[in-house]
Amino acid sequence: MVGQTPPPHHGQSVVTAMLFEHDWADMDVDRLRMCYSDSIDDVGRASMGKVWHLCSLILKTWKIALTKRPRILYYLPASANKTPVIRDIFYLAAVRWLFAKTVFHYHAGGLPEYLGTIGILGRVARMLYTRADVSIDVIKTSPPTGSFFKSKSNAIAKNGVDVEIVPRRRNDDVFQILFVGVLNEGKGVIQIVETAKCLKSDNCNFVCKLVGGWVSDDFKNQVDQKIEEYQLTENFQFTGPLSGSDKWQAYADADCFFFPSHYEAETFGLVLVEAMAFGLPLVTTHWRGIPQVVEGGECAYLCDVHSPEQYADAIEDVLKNSDRRQQMIESARKHYEKNYTREKFVGAMEEVFREVLES
Repeated sequence: MVGQTPPPHHGQSVVTAMLFEHDWADMDVDRLRMCYSDSIDDVGRASMGKVWHLCSLILKTWKIALTKRPRILYYLPASANKTPVIRDIFYLAAVRWLFAKTVFHYHAGGLPEYLGTIGILGRVARMLYTRADVSIDVIKTSPPTGSFFKSKSNAIAKNGVDVEIVPRRRNDDVFQILFVGVLNEGKGVIQIVETAKCLKSDNCNFVCKLVGGWVSDDFKNQVDQKIEEYQLTENFQFTGPLSGSDKWQAYADADCFFFPSHYEAETFGLVLVEAMAFGLPLVTTHWRGIPQVVEGGECAYLCDVHSPEQYADAIEDVLKNSDRRQQMIESARKHYEKNYTREKFVGAMEEVFREVLES
């Protein structure tokens, strides 16, 4: 089992950590932690340190494969980015042949399409991703991601997570809008500022609390300039990355969760699950797998991407319609418990591994 665990804290690393920490009972599992990046702004960038780490991973994998003879290699393929794809090419070429069976778990979207844009590099990567015994998607896709790589079979394992429910500490009457995630353009950070402008023009009493690390100093400066231009300084709080009890407290203190993502690699949005666990009404987008995550939950407004006026209208309805807000609070928690606990996720993964072992 090879994968990134926190830090940095993002959906894929958090979910992988659950698999690393799980007691697999009668399965013998060796775990190799990838640690190419320790912060969000380092993800996807090349460096000599990452080259050395790749070599180390290959050597460690060889040692495990040749001494313990495990049957399955579990691996999470790259996002749609050249540096991670090159990493996968070298790693899989060096180690995949040592294992009888391969399970690929696709967390990031857009990889098949991206490989078609990078010429011979994409063709080489496609060969190395091909013919997995099982390819796992985190949501239902049509066709399944594995079908692009001629996977022998395909499965779905919806992400899940356990949260630490903590009491609310706030007692003021300012409506708090929470965002958790990487602070970049694709996750909708600029859209949050534009939405705040609309809310302020409607005389709403609110604050936007953004939890996460900046993708770059340049993007941070761009956002800061917009906030200052729109005279929204008092309406924004930036906490930086939070984890553990500090992150759970941010959810507990919020009144609404806002996730206007149009991120190219978005598939699932684990932060939406975390927000539902705290009973937060959601305002998010019709984008990739997000509608599937909230489908049937009756706890979310789904808006078009790049639509600050739609976002503002949805947030205002949560703010001003107390009956609707209470209904969404109750529905969010029920939807989480029914679909997205850690137990359900790990159980689905166990079933996949057992089927591969028995095949």
